[in-house]
Amino acid sequence: MKLGILVVYLVAEDDERLLDIHLSQIEKHTGVPYCIYASTNRLSPRFRAKLDRLPYVKVCATPDTVLRGGEEHAYYLDRLAEAAVTDGVTHLCTLHLDSFPIREGWAEETAAGLCGKCVLSGVQRDAQTDWKPATEFMLFTREFYLQYRPTFRISPAVAESEAYKQYSAACPHTPDSGVGYGFAIWSAGLSWLPLLPVNRARNLYYSGGIYGDVVFHLGGAVFYRADRKPAKPGEMRLAAMLSVLRSTVIKILPWRIRRRILPILGLGSWMQTHFTVPALQATRSALLADPERFLRRLEDRP
Repeated sequence: MKLGILVVYLVAEDDERLLDIHLSQIEKHTGVPYCIYASTNRLSPRFRAKLDRLPYVKVCATPDTVLRGGEEHAYYLDRLAEAAVTDGVTHLCTLHLDSFPIREGWAEETAAGLCGKCVLSGVQRDAQTDWKPATEFMLFTREFYLQYRPTFRISPAVAESEAYKQYSAACPHTPDSGVGYGFAIWSAGLSWLPLLPVNRARNLYYSGGIYGDVVFHLGGAVFYRADRKPAKPGEMRLAAMLSVLRSTVIKILPWRIRRRILPILGLGSWMQTHFTVPALQATRSALLADPERFLRRLEDRP
């Protein structure tokens, strides 16, 4: 097995500790030959120098893009996949700056599950509403990539196609990065192995999740970095209380209705400001303070 790990490094100035944890966890738990294929187009020189010094990191020169947010991230991932395949890797894996494996043997065991029509294993954020792999962790075969040449996002033309409409009806999902792989797998009559959250009770608002006992994902380290403020204890207590109400709403209200109603009422941004971001900041602080203790506590679940 020759593993290519694809990571787009968009690192805020105060995220050096998170970067170090991410790299050390990969190094600690990965027992197969591997190389991190890194995109550093908007990375500060000091972080670029840190990556350049690591023997297992290959910084890939890719053209800049005017895209931002999730589209920028997917643009660079597509080009990292091409570079890794050109180098002859047997398996490709995506991670984020704030995601990493949590136990030894993760790569071999995940790859062993890819056989027959099953060509990919990846994080599935929600078993009811998001039936696609997510890029915080996807592991797939070289053969699948070469045969179908999927992209992490889909083009507007594909989004309007009848085939994609059928896929959306069969597999409800959020059309962010990873959807291109989900669509390619469905279109070819193949399958993938989802890694679901195993610590849902403590994974408030998708912050600090362990998926399939394989990978940890902090969540939102890049996209919410401009909103960083110290989390207030009262906010986290209220977030925990309201998580019960949130779970009830999810069970009662169909996801398609929730998806349409929340933006109309302005509740999506309200939830993000008052609960998602504070939950993320509290989880982030605990992880950075003592990674080993934090991860042990997450894994010690009922």
